[in-house]
Amino acid sequence: MARTYFDKSSKNRLMKTVSVVFRSYSSFASFTSPQNFLMKPIHLSIILFVAVSAFAANLSNYMPFGSKGYLTSSFGESRGTRYHAGIDFSTDMEEGFPVIAPENGKIIEVRLSPFGYGKVIYFKGESGITWVFAHQSGFSKPLDSLVTAVQKRLSKNDISIENPKIPEFKTGDTLSFTGSSGIGNPHLHLEMRGDTDKLILPCRNGVVCGDTLAPLILGAAAFRKENIALTGEEALKNGCLAVPKAKKAKEPIYLVFKIADYSRTPLENPMSVRRVTLKRKGKILSEIIKDTLYFSRMIQIREELLWAEEADSAGDWHYLPAKIINGDSLQLEVEDMVGNVSQREFSFADSCEGQKPSMHTANQDSALFSFLSRTWLGLNLCPVDSFTLYEKGKNKAKDLCTEFLHEPLPLAQIFEKHPKAEKIVLSRNGKQEEIPIALIGKNAGNFDWKFSFEGKTIRQTIGGLKNVPWMRALAVKRLPSDSVCAIEFHPKGLHFLKDWQIEIDRGLATAPLYYLGETSRRWFLFSKQETKNNALTTSANELRDIGFISDTTAPELGEMRLDSAYIAGKKSPVLRIPVIDKESGIPNGNAIQASDQTGKYIYAEYDSEPKEIILKISDLPTQNEPFTIKISDEAGNSRTFELRAP
Repeated sequence: MARTYFDKSSKNRLMKTVSVVFRSYSSFASFTSPQNFLMKPIHLSIILFVAVSAFAANLSNYMPFGSKGYLTSSFGESRGTRYHAGIDFSTDMEEGFPVIAPENGKIIEVRLSPFGYGKVIYFKGESGITWVFAHQSGFSKPLDSLVTAVQKRLSKNDISIENPKIPEFKTGDTLSFTGSSGIGNPHLHLEMRGDTDKLILPCRNGVVCGDTLAPLILGAAAFRKENIALTGEEALKNGCLAVPKAKKAKEPIYLVFKIADYSRTPLENPMSVRRVTLKRKGKILSEIIKDTLYFSRMIQIREELLWAEEADSAGDWHYLPAKIINGDSLQLEVEDMVGNVSQREFSFADSCEGQKPSMHTANQDSALFSFLSRTWLGLNLCPVDSFTLYEKGKNKAKDLCTEFLHEPLPLAQIFEKHPKAEKIVLSRNGKQEEIPIALIGKNAGNFDWKFSFEGKTIRQTIGGLKNVPWMRALAVKRLPSDSVCAIEFHPKGLHFLKDWQIEIDRGLATAPLYYLGETSRRWFLFSKQETKNNALTTSANELRDIGFISDTTAPELGEMRLDSAYIAGKKSPVLRIPVIDKESGIPNGNAIQASDQTGKYIYAEYDSEPKEIILKISDLPTQNEPFTIKISDEAGNSRTFELRAP
C-alpha cells in the first residue's frame, strides 16, 4: 500500500470517512466514541484499513499523462549545492501532453519565468499534499484565461498568482500541458510536498515511475586519511576493492561508491538512487535512504555526494561515513526509486585489475583539479611540466616531481610532508605561474585566508565548515584556455554549510565579477557585489571560478522565423526571434518588453534555451504594421528594436 501523508484537515476528512465506514457495518454500531475504539483494537484496525484505503485510493497508481512515463531524473540527484527536489518524466522530446489531477483539489499558485521551473503550478490536493508541476507549455482553459488577463493588466510576462479564482479540479481533470519552459528540454518535473519544507519521494507514494533497469555500481574509492585507492566496475564485479596500505595499526578505511541508475535503454540521463546500504555479515554498517528531503537541509548534500566532474561518465559518488577496521568481506546494496536492487560482495586488496574510474575531464586543468571534494595536483604531467614548492619562512624550494610519484596526488599529501607549504610554482611551456595553497585546520568552524595572487591581495572567508576524516587543502590559479580573464578556486564541493565570501583587489578585478556555471560552461553575473576597501566583494554558497568581465554590449536580435508552439494544449502559429547576448544574459522575462505602435502590451515569452523570444501570431499587429521589442540584459545594457510582423 502506498504511503500517504496527512495534515490536520486531511485527518478530519479521514475521520469522516471512518464514520461512513462505521455506518456501513451494523456490527460496529456500538463504537461511537474514541474510548470504545481503544477497547476493540482488532476491529479498529480493520475499520481503519478500509477507511484509509478508501481515502487514499485516488493517490495510488497515479500517472501524470494517464499512461506510464519513464524517469529521466530522480529524487535526490545532485544539483551542486542541493538535491533534485522531485522526479522528471520523459515526454520523448515532445510538448503538449495533458497533465491530469492526481486527486481532488485546487491550484494554490501559478508562476511564469523563463528560468528555473518555467511555467509552474502548485496544486493542493484533499490529501494535504501540494503537487508541483513544472516546465509546462500552458494551462487548462480557466487558468490560461486568467493568466493572460493578469499579464495584460500588469503589462508583464513573468507573473505569480496566488489562489487563482478558478474552479477546483476533480481527479483526472486536465491541469496543464507539458513543455520545456524554464531550464531543460521537454519533460515534466513533478514534486510532492508535505508542507512548506518537506519533500516526499513520489515513486513510493502512489506515483507510477517507469524504471526497468537496476542501478549500476560503476566504481569505488577507499581512503585512509590522505591516501586514496580507486577501483573500477569490473574489479567490483569480481569481488575486489583496492585500499591504501595502512601507515598505523587499525587505521580506519572510508568508502565512496560511484553509482548511477537508468530507467530504460538506450542508457541516457543517469539518475541517482533511493538507498545505498553497506553491510558486513548482514549487519548494516552505513546506510543512506532518501524517502524525504527538506529544503532547509539541502546544503547537506555535501555530506553524502562528493564533488567530481562527470561530463564524460555517469554517476554520483556516495560517501558512506562508516569507519571500517578489519578486512572481512563486505556487501553493498543499491536500490533505485522503484525497488530494483543491485548487489556486490567484495574483499579488500592492495590492488585490483581493471580500468579505474576517470578523475577529471576536459573542463578542468589537468595540473590542478577537484575530485571527491578534494584538491588534486596533476603530477602525472611531470617532467614535461614542473611543480616547485615554497614553504613559509624557508628559502629552499622543493621539486615535487622528484619527491613524489608521477601520478595525480591529493594536495593534502603535500601538506602531510610539508606543513608550512605556502605556494606552488607551475612551469609550463616556458612560463611560470604561482598557485597559492592553504590548509584548513582540523575542527575549524570558519576559515579566513588572505593571500597574494599575482602581486594583488585576495581574501576569502568560508563559514560553517563541516568536519570530515581527511585534510582540507585549498588552491587558487588562473583559469587557462578561456577568453575571459578568470581565477579558479579549489576544491569544488568543499564541505561547508554557510557562505563563501570573497574580496579581490581592484587592481586584479578590473571589471565586474562573474561566475562560471560548472555544467553550462557559461558566465553569470554575481547579482550582489560591491566595492569595499578598494576590492570587489561578493559571496556564494560554493567555491566557484570567478571571471572579470566588462560587458557594455546590448543584446542583438537574430533573424525571425515563423514556427509553431503549444499554447494551452493546442499547436498554434508563433514568431521566433533569436536573442544574441554577450555574457550578461537576460535576467528575467520582464526584461523583454513588446508593444504595438500605440504602446499596447504584447506578450513576449523568452525561451532561455535556446535563447529565443516567442510571440503569438494572434497577438501581433496585422501584416507589415510595426511593433517594438525592448531588451535589457543583467548588466543594464538595453536596446529597442522596431520590427514588422511577417
